[in-house]
Amino acid sequence: MNENSSANNALKLIVFRINEEQPFYGINVFKTFEIQRAKHFTISEVPRANEYIEGIVYIRNQPVPLVNLPRWLRTELSEQEERNSSIIFCNFNNIQIALRVGGIHQIITRDWQDVLPLKFHEYMPVDRNLNYTLLDDGSSVCLILDVEYLLTEVLPHEFSEIREDVQNLPLNNVEIPESLKNGTILVAEDSRSAQMYLKNFLEKLNLSFKIFENGGPLLEYVQDISDISKIPLIITDIEMPIISGHEVIRRLKSDSRTKNIPILVFSSMTNDQSRIAVRELGADGFVGKRSVEQMLKQLVATARIPLASSLS
Repeated sequence: MNENSSANNALKLIVFRINEEQPFYGINVFKTFEIQRAKHFTISEVPRANEYIEGIVYIRNQPVPLVNLPRWLRTELSEQEERNSSIIFCNFNNIQIALRVGGIHQIITRDWQDVLPLKFHEYMPVDRNLNYTLLDDGSSVCLILDVEYLLTEVLPHEFSEIREDVQNLPLNNVEIPESLKNGTILVAEDSRSAQMYLKNFLEKLNLSFKIFENGGPLLEYVQDISDISKIPLIITDIEMPIISGHEVIRRLKSDSRTKNIPILVFSSMTNDQSRIAVRELGADGFVGKRSVEQMLKQLVATARIPLASSLS
């Protein structure tokens, strides 16, 4: 399957374990660029690193922080498990990180409708925002990590800078379209950290908004609202349980009643393939999850151009 699998409402996951006592975990294949045995790498210590950062490893002559994922999941590897562990190299929002895991289990593809939010966090080893799906045996659960949330804890300086950027965002010379001022922006985003970022960002602009956990309740809200003109903009993530961002775009742009509502894609999948995929579906704008100034620029531009042209 190619990189546009989510355009077909599908998710491709690398499934791994920490150890035999831990459940299966999964992360998006397309946010990873290499998997290696940990024993092939020398770890350079980082002074004053937080508890989750083991050190720095080099891949393709680039230094990458190595995250001890078992520790973040509140467990530890034995010496033997550490010798046999693997490292998954990932890229999120143009941040490269390496995750130490146990063994790689398999790669699976799932429809987004088969990816569901976990409702009983209190029974899990960590209090995290998690989705899940079932493996091919029909009974084994695979927990899908919210890596954006993980990054807020393992690389807190990156996200404190983003919060500061939001608070210090210069608005003197920014002309907010009247449509945004007079309506309610709808947001589909399942990540708690991304929800908080968008909340702070939109509140900074004094704009009205509603946040939905995924594309399903957002589409229901749009279907039930009587006056579509009250929705000046929709912001949607790509990867979400039940109904993905691609499906949100497809449904809204294929409906004559909603096709002119501007849609801004807000995603950590910032590669060219993702941009092309959402443009072909009819999205009006695209912005990465770490660029505050670009977020403001795209918000204004997308709201002013209710046609699928601002991505070109």
